[in-house]
Amino acid sequence: MKKYAFFVIILVFITAITFAYSAKQKEVYVKGAVINMQEYVKFCDSTTEIKDLYVQKYEVTRAEFEEYLDFYGYNKLKEYSKDGGLFTYNGIMPYPECAAVLVTFYDACKYCNWRSQKEGLTPAYEIEDELPFAIKYFEWKQENGKWTYYVPKMPEIKLNEKANGYRLPTINEYFYLLLGGAKGIKEKWWEGIDITKYEAFKVNSTAVAKVGSLKANPLGIYDLFSNAPEWIWADTKIFDRDDNINYAKYAIGFSPKNVDLTSFDILLYFSNKTKLSSISPIHRGFIGMRMVRNAK
Repeated sequence: MKKYAFFVIILVFITAITFAYSAKQKEVYVKGAVINMQEYVKFCDSTTEIKDLYVQKYEVTRAEFEEYLDFYGYNKLKEYSKDGGLFTYNGIMPYPECAAVLVTFYDACKYCNWRSQKEGLTPAYEIEDELPFAIKYFEWKQENGKWTYYVPKMPEIKLNEKANGYRLPTINEYFYLLLGGAKGIKEKWWEGIDITKYEAFKVNSTAVAKVGSLKANPLGIYDLFSNAPEWIWADTKIFDRDDNINYAKYAIGFSPKNVDLTSFDILLYFSNKTKLSSISPIHRGFIGMRMVRNAK
């Protein structure tokens, strides 16, 4: 019996090491900088330090997110809109290697913690209470003979900035990465690029592509031009209804219209864009995620 238990422990240890090594093969080290990102992207915040980071090369895939769904028993999501039409689970994400979408802000933070624990890292988020899983969070309910628009309370989520676990990038980190880090910004790598080599824009399509299908930016990061819109960590204090806990978080994502996609100036586009679209954190929109973690 002791011999069996010993082999089980060894097997679990080897599995954990293998998983951690495999995960780290999918990330790149990005040197931080002291930089005023507002000089480049007007809606970045006033923070001037970008930390050294390990950044996931790819958005979290459907297959990876399904492991999370299976672990917590959230398999109802896999049955999402099986009645046909454009917005079906398999219609939006036709391949396991597609970017995961249909991710709430709550699930994005919880997924980061779950992955951190699997890899022996310190979870970055302190999540007060649970948000009961649902396919659709906003709905009308009848209470005491009256119909009430029901909005559940979003648990408070705090970031442990010193943790080495996975987290969502801040708005400044996201655009620092998109612009290619300090070296990319200095060299202005984006000038005159053919953006179609870095991002696919499919007309009249709701499906996201397989991650890493096109070219990476100079940092070796794929799909930053939003194969799927990606959650970021940013307080905007935009309230949904009168629920002061459900303040909206920004989701990064854009599909430029009426621009020449063969000669696209990233910096010009973002420096002239006044704001991002705010999206409620518990509305299950077509939003995905990418993880980062502190390198120090």
